[in-house]
Amino acid sequence: MAGVTGAPAAAPDAGHHPATVLVVVAHPDDAEIAAGGTIARLSSSGVRVVTAVLSLPESGAQGERRTRYTERAAETLGYELRWPTRGENRQVADIGEIALVATVDRLIAEVAPRAVLTHWSGDGHADHRLTARAAAAATRTCRVDLYGMRPGETRTPAFSRFAPQVFVDITAHSAAKRRALEPFAAARPGFRPLDLAAVEAADRFHGSLSGTDRAESFVVERAHGLGGLLAAG
Repeated sequence: MAGVTGAPAAAPDAGHHPATVLVVVAHPDDAEIAAGGTIARLSSSGVRVVTAVLSLPESGAQGERRTRYTERAAETLGYELRWPTRGENRQVADIGEIALVATVDRLIAEVAPRAVLTHWSGDGHADHRLTARAAAAATRTCRVDLYGMRPGETRTPAFSRFAPQVFVDITAHSAAKRRALEPFAAARPGFRPLDLAAVEAADRFHGSLSGTDRAESFVVERAHGLGGLLAAG
């Protein structure tokens, strides 16, 4: 089974700064659904995790609530939250592909991560695919390990096509993941509420594939072997 290593060894140019992982997602709750347990595990082991949310689909009071839910999730899971487009964009497609790549470029320059977690390039959601392409383009000239997260929607062909190489045991962090996700399960006009049972079933399924109770899984999109933060099996 593959999983998160303990305290990662410092890269040659890392000095005394902690290892950093950057998580880039299209919407609020995307990081928590696909990588909430991994984020909690990394942060609890001393890894700095920065999560950037590129768009906010709701506006007005609904948007304010989603922002608060995301801020609470950041506290629960232990990540630093970034809104690089200041929540002004309803969809990632509104940003435009060139500006989107430039946004992720700036994030990588600011955060200096050893690994980037983002949406899988084969995800069924158009905003997710745009985010994945931008992350791939932004990491083209830097030695950063890039991982694709499993699709958040389990009832799509993309979920069945997802073939991960990395599994992270999140059994000890599943309760924190659920606490972070619970507010997002509330009904909201125009959107289907998050199905917590489906998320937990996916965690158990990937746990069964890797010999653990619950796991999150990733595709290796690009690996330089710098971080040792997610060990591929």
